[in-house]
Amino acid sequence: MSRDKNIIPLKSLLPVLNNLYIKELNELWKEEGEVPPHVAFGNILNPYLINLLQVNHELTKSEEKLLLIIFGFIEQMALSNDEDVRNVVSVTVMARLGDNTTVLTNALKYIGEQTKVFSKEIESSYRRSDNLKILDSTFAKH
Repeated sequence: MSRDKNIIPLKSLLPVLNNLYIKELNELWKEEGEVPPHVAFGNILNPYLINLLQVNHELTKSEEKLLLIIFGFIEQMALSNDEDVRNVVSVTVMARLGDNTTVLTNALKYIGEQTKVFSKEIESSYRRSDNLKILDSTFAKH
């Protein structure tokens, strides 16, 4: 995957995920020297995000701030000139968040406009009509 110079590495953005990144690296990717982007987002970030977004209680201010940072970062990726970077947003992050309507609904409070476009595209390609209705109602509000 080529590198967009404006996108900082995930592990630098979210030190809270550093231990998980190191564990993944040591277990499976030590020879390569880094965890590939789709794996890093799929195996490390997504479970963390899903855990935060499927909660049945009020998020703390620090959890909400963290979600804003994460989805701000994802929006930067969605706006990247690099097709591979945009692909991570669509195929790895938004497709997985769309696996659960509660998670997707909660994520929509934080995601940016281009990320929503990618989400709608992936949900349409997966023919997940319930998720498309959720996304359409969000687009209608803007």
